[in-house]
Amino acid sequence: MAKILIYNCNPTKAAKLKMLCRNFFIEAQEVDKADFGKPVAALLGENAETQAPADGADFDEEMLYFADINGGFLSILLDQLRRKKLTVALKAVKTETNVQFTSYELYRELSAERAAVQEGRTAHENSQ
Repeated sequence: MAKILIYNCNPTKAAKLKMLCRNFFIEAQEVDKADFGKPVAALLGENAETQAPADGADFDEEMLYFADINGGFLSILLDQLRRKKLTVALKAVKTETNVQFTSYELYRELSAERAAVQEGRTAHENSQ
């Protein structure tokens, strides 16, 4: 089932995101900070494995995680987010790798990728 995880959005923005998701028959779930140490798979209901949040496993920036939304439909959804001015800088699409990350690990990865793009490099360049 298509699902969006919502991180750190204020209540008004979260409500608007949830309404948009309902219009597209997508489940939307706000993730509580207490759950940032759980694997994303567990938050999606795919895996019962959980772990306690590590020290410093917290962040305040807004983030969205798109699970099981196909490319064409994702493009439409992203367009609607822009049109409704529901912008969120950090967004991720479910992959086999990132679904095993904790929310905090996902946030760190997305932040590193954003910094790399801003510096004109790739996030995973080998420093030689």
